[in-house]
Amino acid sequence: AVVSTQSTGEISLQICEMIEKGRRFTAYILVPLFPEGDPSAPHIQEILFWQTKTMAMMYRKIAKAIRRANIDAHPCDYLNFFCLGKREAPPDAMQMLTADTSANKMARNGRGMIYVHSKAMVVDDIYAIVGSANINQRSMDGRRDTEIAMGCWEVQPNTENLVTDGHVQGLRKALWVEHFGVYEDIFEKPTSIECVRRVQELASKNWEAYISNRPLTEDSAPKGHILSYPIKVSRHGELSAATPDGYFPDTTAPILGTKSSYLPSRLTV
Repeated sequence: AVVSTQSTGEISLQICEMIEKGRRFTAYILVPLFPEGDPSAPHIQEILFWQTKTMAMMYRKIAKAIRRANIDAHPCDYLNFFCLGKREAPPDAMQMLTADTSANKMARNGRGMIYVHSKAMVVDDIYAIVGSANINQRSMDGRRDTEIAMGCWEVQPNTENLVTDGHVQGLRKALWVEHFGVYEDIFEKPTSIECVRRVQELASKNWEAYISNRPLTEDSAPKGHILSYPIKVSRHGELSAATPDGYFPDTTAPILGTKSSYLPSRLTV
C-alpha cells in the first residue's frame, strides 16, 4: 500500500489557520529544479507529476482560505517555492560538446542546476531540524529506508524561555546570505508581506538571468543562486509552467511532469 505523508498538508493547513485568524504566516520552500537524472526520463517525469499535484493541493487550500476570509490576497503571499542554479560564461571547449543532450546544452549555455540535497527546516527563527529523510514513502514508511534527524532550539540561560535571535536565527541568516548573495534589513521579518515580495523580486530576476541567452556580463549574471521555481500560480491555486514552451531550460522535459502509463506509483512517490 502507498503510505500517505502529511508534511506538506500540515504546512498548508497551518497557513490556512493563520489566514482565518487574520495573522501572517509564510513558508519558503526550496526544492531541486528537477530530480537527479534526465528530466525527460519517464520515472523523473512521474516524480515531477506528483510534485506538481502536491504543490497544487497546497495552493488550492490556501486560495480557498483566502476566499473564506474575504481578503485581497494571493496564495503566493503565503507560500513560495524556489530552486537553486548558477549561470557563468562557459569555456570555449564547451562548444565541442555537440551531442544533443540536455546536459550538453546546459554546459554550452553556461547554465547549471545546484542540486538541493539537504533536508532542513527552520521554524520562526526558534527551531531547526536537519536530517536525512525525504518527504516520500521510502523515508516516511518506517519499514524501508533508515533515517535520522536532529532538532535543536536555544533557551535563555537558567530559564525555559526560547531564544528568537540566537544560533537558530543565525543559521537562517547564513543560508539566506549564501543563496541571495546579500542580506537586507527587510529579511529580519521573513513572515511579512514586504519580505515575501522582496524575495519574490530577487528570485524572479535571478530566474530571468538564468534562462537568458544574452552574453553573460556582471550586470546580466544572477545575483546569488536562488531562483523562482518555474511555475505560475493563479489566484485559485491552479498551476501552469512559467516558460513559454512549458519545458525546463535546455530540455524538452515538461516542468509539470507527466504521468507514466506503465510505472507503478510505489516506485516514484
